[in-house]
Amino acid sequence: MPNALEIEGLSKRFGGLVAVDNVNLAVRQGDVHCVIGPNGAGKTTLLNLLSGTLPPSAGRVRFGGQDIAGLPTHRIAQLGIGRSFQRTNIFPEFSVYENCRLGAQARMKSSMRFFRPAERDEGVRERAERALALTGLIARRETRASALSHGEQRQLEIGVMLATEPAVLLLDEPMAGMSADETTRMVDLLRRLKDGHTLILIEHDMDAVFALADVITVMVNGAVLASGTPQEIRASQAVQDAYLGGDDIA
Repeated sequence: MPNALEIEGLSKRFGGLVAVDNVNLAVRQGDVHCVIGPNGAGKTTLLNLLSGTLPPSAGRVRFGGQDIAGLPTHRIAQLGIGRSFQRTNIFPEFSVYENCRLGAQARMKSSMRFFRPAERDEGVRERAERALALTGLIARRETRASALSHGEQRQLEIGVMLATEPAVLLLDEPMAGMSADETTRMVDLLRRLKDGHTLILIEHDMDAVFALADVITVMVNGAVLASGTPQEIRASQAVQDAYLGGDDIA
């Protein structure tokens, strides 16, 4: 499979602190690529660099044949990279459908189309409906987002992202704070999304990671310690040494 993203020498420094240290990764198209490591390993900073939330201090990120490192967030989103955050990022007073419609509207590139109400745009409606179907929230479409359960709100956040029609999804701990049943539903959703998307996933739930991942990258102190298949990571002596037998590789 071709690569969806190629990360070359990517670094981020905050004064004397190196948060991401010369990261080199190739993310294959259609893979679920999980990034794990202890708190402070640089995982979220890496996603911030890929999504444009932070500019890199050095390095390149190749996507769709161009270097996107340092581009603004809205430009990277328009190119086809979506991002979720550790904290749910939705409009609580709007309905489930309205949240997805706003995501679909953000995909509209023509600045002059604001003169036409978005709800009359067939493309916007179709993208919103598709996102609802993918996330399994059709039955909740008229529900106010604030009335959803925590797990449903996380599903909705992914739905808003899907409405922008991204090719690559950057997911930062999508299962944080979920019950066992909610986690199962989220794992099922992410499996469905693999058809047609590339996922880069930060997650602390190791059962979910090993159930979903095609490739796992382990980060420590901003650098890549190891990267490989789940079987290779389980067998890695370097990972075992760093995490005392693998009891704490979240």
